Amino acid sequence: MRDFTTILILTAASLGLAVLFFLDPAVIGSIPYGAFTFTFAFIVCFWVAWRLRHIPSGTTEDVASLMKTLRAYFFVMGFFFFFDGWAHVGIPVFYPLPLIASHAHTFSHIFFFIGNAIIIRIPVSFINRRWMNAASMSQVIFGVVTIVWRLGHLDTLVYAFGPTMPPLVIVDRVSDTLFLFGNGLALLLPGLYLVYLGLSRTIGDSRVRAVMLGLGMMIFFSVGPVIDLIQNQYTQLIIHLCIASSFGLMGASAFYRTRSRLSEAGRVAPPQAV
Repeated sequence: MRDFTTILILTAASLGLAVLFFLDPAVIGSIPYGAFTFTFAFIVCFWVAWRLRHIPSGTTEDVASLMKTLRAYFFVMGFFFFFDGWAHVGIPVFYPLPLIASHAHTFSHIFFFIGNAIIIRIPVSFINRRWMNAASMSQVIFGVVTIVWRLGHLDTLVYAFGPTMPPLVIVDRVSDTLFLFGNGLALLLPGLYLVYLGLSRTIGDSRVRAVMLGLGMMIFFSVGPVIDLIQNQYTQLIIHLCIASSFGLMGASAFYRTRSRLSEAGRVAPPQAV
């Protein structure tokens, strides 16, 4: 449980610091608020992927499969947050041109859709394992269509926080619809299903893992609508709270287990989730 406790502490500290930096911007000084958000997400993703490189002894084949899938997801999303951080913070601060920021934003989302194609396999595997490849391919198709569209339709930079703060990168309406629909299929609906599964059809550790993973996916889905609907001084705080809590929950779901219930672990994921 050491890793489980560690990620909870990291997440709680991140949430607390986010609120502190929002209430007292002087604490963080001239560092852009978004830099804190993306740095935390980048570190957590690669830390979780690194910690999941070894499967603990006594872990069932089913849970080992789940952990491998989560490791691949966190590894890919670490690259997403690194490049997306440059698109949202680095480029708008140092070279605020819509052309450069938009293409950097588009490039980072290649990793995002790859991540969606990985994570969707977990909930779909509970329904029918034969559908897993089709579910992943649906996200690849959404990704290709979205990327191709975005190459010809640039994002805009909106100074929602004043001229001295980095602008928000806002996508066009079609891109936004593609993101929303694709993420709904990959994160929101599967997340709801995992929460339902955890509360109604599993017991012990399996229940906790399923609920945490499902909630994490649902919260991460909400980042897009937050950017679309809330463009004011609270936007960056809410984005950080959503990203930190979602990846904290998803990471914790991989580490949660109790010695007395390892025999129940197989009920959290069917074989061949990867």
